[in-house]
Amino acid sequence: MRRWFWGTAVLTTLLVLSVGTILYQKQKLDETESLKQDAVAAVAAWADHFAVWAGMRIAELRVMAGTAAVRSGDAREALAYLAEERTRHTDMPLLGLIGRDGTVVFPDGSSAAVTEAGAVRKESDGGLLYGPVEGPHGEPCLVLAVPYERTDGTPGGALGSFVPLAWVHETFYSYTLAEEQTVYFLAGDAAYRLTEDGMPAEEPAIAGLIGPRDEAESGAIWFERGGEDYLLVYGSAQGTPWRLAAAAPGRLLLASAGSGVWRTAAGFVLLEALLLLMLFIYQQGFASRFRDLKIRLAQMSHAARHDLLTALPNRLHLRESLNALIRSHPFSGHNLIGLVLIDLDRFKNVNDTLGHNAGDRLLTAAAGQLSRALREGQRLFRLGGDEFVLLFEGVWNAEEGVAEAERILGCLREPIRIGNHEFIVTASAGISFYPQHAASGGELLRNADLAMYRAKKQGIGCLVCYDESMVEQTTREVMIEQHLRKAVAEGELTLVYQPIQAIGKGKSGLCAEALLRWYSKELGQVRPDLFIPIAESTGLIVEIGDWVLRQACAQLGLWRRGGLPIDRVSVNLSAIQLEQPGFVDKVRTILAETGCGPDGLMLELTESSVISRMDLIVKTLGELSDLGITIALDDFGIGYSSLSVLNQLDIDVLKIDRSFIARIHDGSKDEALVKVILSIAGLLGIDSIAEGVETEEQLEMLRDMHCTHAQGYLLSKPLERAEFERYAINYRNLGLT
Repeated sequence: MRRWFWGTAVLTTLLVLSVGTILYQKQKLDETESLKQDAVAAVAAWADHFAVWAGMRIAELRVMAGTAAVRSGDAREALAYLAEERTRHTDMPLLGLIGRDGTVVFPDGSSAAVTEAGAVRKESDGGLLYGPVEGPHGEPCLVLAVPYERTDGTPGGALGSFVPLAWVHETFYSYTLAEEQTVYFLAGDAAYRLTEDGMPAEEPAIAGLIGPRDEAESGAIWFERGGEDYLLVYGSAQGTPWRLAAAAPGRLLLASAGSGVWRTAAGFVLLEALLLLMLFIYQQGFASRFRDLKIRLAQMSHAARHDLLTALPNRLHLRESLNALIRSHPFSGHNLIGLVLIDLDRFKNVNDTLGHNAGDRLLTAAAGQLSRALREGQRLFRLGGDEFVLLFEGVWNAEEGVAEAERILGCLREPIRIGNHEFIVTASAGISFYPQHAASGGELLRNADLAMYRAKKQGIGCLVCYDESMVEQTTREVMIEQHLRKAVAEGELTLVYQPIQAIGKGKSGLCAEALLRWYSKELGQVRPDLFIPIAESTGLIVEIGDWVLRQACAQLGLWRRGGLPIDRVSVNLSAIQLEQPGFVDKVRTILAETGCGPDGLMLELTESSVISRMDLIVKTLGELSDLGITIALDDFGIGYSSLSVLNQLDIDVLKIDRSFIARIHDGSKDEALVKVILSIAGLLGIDSIAEGVETEEQLEMLRDMHCTHAQGYLLSKPLERAEFERYAINYRNLGLT
């Protein structure tokens, strides 16, 4: 019985060990394969990110290649433009002009060749991709280029961007395959080993391991080097001739998947009870260490994919989640992904006035409000700064997605108390949908970003849905800004003048409003409502406004010296001009140099532009009024329409917006509102001007309401200088002066 017991015990032990060893080896192989697949997915994400970046860079180069500076055929002008672009966009890689012989010249005078032997070349979205080639300082670089034609239609070479491989390494290689890993950049038959503190080193043998591989987008290969097995993981950047890769020793991957404790313990088994006890004790220790390792890895993974301040998933997590969502779900026209990009309004004011600590607390509170409003299938991410992203899964249609976004954004309006301050947060947001608006995660985020900036232009607290016209509009705005910078110097800006007549009974007098027009040689006639907002957002309005003021004053001086009966010329001002130091002195100088008396100048500004900086603008307007200049409040009635504004400002003229005049005769409330505004002007003893007068009936009603002046197409459209002079002469000959 004892022999049978011990024999059974030994056999049972051997059987348990055998089965355990087999199961353990299978589990280890499964975990190793899972680690390999995770690595393939991560490197493929590198390559996807790099491909999206390359496509966006080609698009930016295409816009630059279409500028007049590049197409002029003057290399010096083109290089100066490229140098300016580098100054304005410090994150942009080195830019240069590529000649037809393959030589690229940079703004600093250095040069390099992009057609050297062995360099890979490929066409992509109308652009050319080269590389790696030797850069201007001997470092391996990639070249992204876009051909261009000169303005006379002849080929002009190409506009290129040199991208050092070291920069590519720093920007796109973000995944750690193993503790000891080597990363590579592959182009054709060439492979470069990238390091954080050294020049990229060429290793042709690595590229030979992968080969064409049937044009596979990503994959993994085992190879031997120095007597040790290595795993090489690679991913192809679609639309480019390049691949990104990483390699790690196989022993590290196998070690992370488990160890051979079962085979080691099997040789030391003498008694079943002792073996089971030893195995139990060892297993407990191993399980504890494995749990600790998994916890540490989970903590590291969580920290890399979550924001430290708000604990929300970060940009990396968003990119991974969005790409996985797009790959794993067959979304269609009735099953969409919605992405909302949120930007908190006026958040910078909190940081500037209360400090970054208060700003961080406000961000955390706002994140909490948004998180509490989420429903199933909705996730919140923080991109950085004051930007958040809402991700919706399985949205039935765009209307449902917009409604959900508005519901969640509405939760931000709950008051937030920080110390002694109470805040009500608003946000501007843009929303786009996959696959309705985009074919990839990167494009979906970009389109939501375009919609968000459109929302910020419309005012605080707006939500805008992306449409295709935004790309065209953004491109056009970039073109307008580029050409507007040289419009004054090249004489493309002109002024037209619209008459303003006295209409009171027994009254006479003629004034003119100077209106800005721009005819671009490249863009044609550009409407003021398109280029003036761009001029204000870029600060160009200061230079353009000074030019308009000087031209209008000089023209009035000429008219008066010529005997034309023109009382005043009116010039529109931006609040940005009024905020400039020394603006009053500048106006005084222009009046003196042009010979225009201060009584002949009327400056117009809108109520909405004044209200934001009332303290500063009140002082400036007071000084202008002391000079004898007439101050007019434009578009009165459609802004704040605050009587306190009239009380604080030295206003001489009220201009009634054309929207009231258009409906003054149809029995609407506009007639009563116009009467109230004119009564206020009369009680204050100031003049009034009705804009947009187009019918005799409107004119007679305004006379009966004691409006002092009128302006509109009934009297005259805006006129060129010579036409206005003939109009003024006829006005005088009719005895109206």
